[in-house]
Amino acid sequence: MSGGFDSHPFPPHHPWGVMKAPPLMDVVLIGGGHAHVEVLRSFAMNPVEELRLTVVARDTVTPYSGMLPGYLAGIYSHAEAHIDLRPLCARSGARLIHASATGLNVDARKVLFNDRPPLHFDLACLDIGSTPAASGIEGAHEHAIAVKPVDGFLERWLKVEDVLRGRREPFHLTVVGGGAGGLEVCMGLRHRLLMLFDDDLSLKVTLISDGATLLPRHGAGVRRRMEQALADADVTVHKGKRVVALDREQVRCSDGTVFTSDATVLVTGAAPAPWLDRTGLTLDDDGFVAVDARLRSTSHPFVWAAGDIAGYTPRPLIKNGVYAVRQGPLLASNLRRLARGEALDAFRPQHRTMAMITTGERHAVASWGGMSFQGDWVWRWKDRIDRTWMAKYQNLPAMAAMAETPMRCGGCGAKVPAQVLARALARLDLPTRAEVLVGLDTPDDAAVVKPPEGTVAVQTVDQFPAFLDDPYVFGRIAAVHSLSDIHAMGAEPVAAMALAGLLPGTPAAMEDDLVQMLSGIVAVLREENCALVGGHTTEGERAALGLSVTGFARPEQLIRKSGLKAGDALILTKPLGTGTLFAADMRGEAESAWIEAALAGMGRSNGPAARVFTDHGVTAMTDVTGFGLAGHLLELLRASDVGARLQAGDLPAYAGAVDLLARGIASTLHSGNVAMLEGVIDARQHPALLFDPQTAGGLLAGVPWDQSTACLASLHAGGDMAACIIGTVTGPAEPAITFQTSLTSCRVPGYLPGCRQA
Repeated sequence: MSGGFDSHPFPPHHPWGVMKAPPLMDVVLIGGGHAHVEVLRSFAMNPVEELRLTVVARDTVTPYSGMLPGYLAGIYSHAEAHIDLRPLCARSGARLIHASATGLNVDARKVLFNDRPPLHFDLACLDIGSTPAASGIEGAHEHAIAVKPVDGFLERWLKVEDVLRGRREPFHLTVVGGGAGGLEVCMGLRHRLLMLFDDDLSLKVTLISDGATLLPRHGAGVRRRMEQALADADVTVHKGKRVVALDREQVRCSDGTVFTSDATVLVTGAAPAPWLDRTGLTLDDDGFVAVDARLRSTSHPFVWAAGDIAGYTPRPLIKNGVYAVRQGPLLASNLRRLARGEALDAFRPQHRTMAMITTGERHAVASWGGMSFQGDWVWRWKDRIDRTWMAKYQNLPAMAAMAETPMRCGGCGAKVPAQVLARALARLDLPTRAEVLVGLDTPDDAAVVKPPEGTVAVQTVDQFPAFLDDPYVFGRIAAVHSLSDIHAMGAEPVAAMALAGLLPGTPAAMEDDLVQMLSGIVAVLREENCALVGGHTTEGERAALGLSVTGFARPEQLIRKSGLKAGDALILTKPLGTGTLFAADMRGEAESAWIEAALAGMGRSNGPAARVFTDHGVTAMTDVTGFGLAGHLLELLRASDVGARLQAGDLPAYAGAVDLLARGIASTLHSGNVAMLEGVIDARQHPALLFDPQTAGGLLAGVPWDQSTACLASLHAGGDMAACIIGTVTGPAEPAITFQTSLTSCRVPGYLPGCRQA
């Protein structure tokens, strides 16, 4: 790529951004199941420098199956029953890719996605669980509520509870599945509904099993105890009934029997992900990945599998969480053995496992071979076992300081190899524009861009080190951040050059990282109709990314910082708090929900908001980035020779940010921002959020007060839901920044389009 310049070395940041030495192997863990969380814990305790771990997970918070029935029953909170992958990955040095894998290209060794570039692996391990089997049940996809994946189940179930509020007619709940999971879900949901609605709900619960008996894998004593528990709970049980169809109101069985059902929950036998059929991996008779005694694919030994998704060929294993839990230590040990070139150990499953089946309340039935026993004490025993296991993944030790990295060649010797760069560019569909006369499609040394007549060029550059471990998302956010200066001046971005610093590694790994980063950039540039015309790549001790952007605008349309007028409303379009959130993330102390909400906001372009401001008579505008809200506001005020009165108590904040700042977790730039404003603001008397440095922050604009209501409505309608008035512009005779409490509240508790409430 042509043009560009090298920047100064960066301080240590996220584990992805700093590396001791190039890894010898890229290991991709697909799924956040019980086995994989143990691998992460093991590597957090004792890293293996020869391996680079990457976790690809549809959900960054993974449920523990042993606590799911208690969670459904309302006994456990969400936090108690789930493992947050983000802090676990941070401590293990693993990259976390929050995305749904949709396939494997085993010949090219790529993980496939629908909405982003493939991801290279040297070794891949699947621990993605299973879903309830629904083949042969007409209408199941549209109308049934499958218990897995758990996040989808919980989302749909909460909608059921919303419908039930205020309902007077009887509610019929049907659970399909006569195994332990079906009984536990049935009893748990019954208990939950009675607890939530008490006598306000007339509840009728039905359990349907296609087997002649319930719990066919358990002894007669366990079956008797559980059937009595179902009877005591007034659950109607139908055995030997195979469900063949269902809709919004009914369940139909193969013998013609029809049951009324307002909500039908599937807890049937395990089924694999449908995309496994297209991988070329050898599958067992049920469609699961056939693995040998060492949990390696029988056809492709560089693909491993654990948990429900694995079809263990030495002997049949039932699909339950016990085996996944026991396979975790073996996977971790075998990865270490692989790195050392040693022979792998075999998995030796136990022939008999203890099962503890809950009855909805704090009561359980234990099954051990032909023996059974029950009581509240069994539930307390199970609860102690489950909490002890979860504590290993929730109560994590503090992260150790990063070791110094060995020096690599600098200067021109630090360039990414030409073949790696050429292959990466060949994999991209690059956007262009008619104004670009010379770009990446020619071998020239620099790009040539021709401004339209009557316009001026507006140029900016931004670059920063990696602060999150997903290179694609990092690319998107770097592009949004870099384009914001162009938007803030009312210009149209036209051409961009990428400045990419890669960590050393194998050619395949470096190519893949570059493709991921550039693909994230290109996705944003295409949305903005901005061409990628060149750039510069380096190999160094720290990953970094940035863009140099050129935009065009007519001189009279430029928006400057110097136009604020007394009485203007000050509007901020995005919440604050990214500095403290990612400082916490680097320490492994940020919750996934906080980071996901922040990433959603950071990934939103400021282009639409800038156009709304232009349509509503914006008087001055800037983007809020490294100097924090207070620093960038002060730039506007000094340029316009005015003051401002803010409602600082209701500044919009991403979820978690205020609490983290109160705990003293702040970005390294925070103290510098405080020092910069000494004599203007007493930091001890005002919210720390004012000084928090932002990445890909929002726009801060002045709008005539009579335009502010319409402007806010347009911002919200366009997708900038967090936009709010944070203050007013005062005359120059008043202090630069003062505070009041009379403006309308505009607190944003962590909700943005596409994100769940934190």
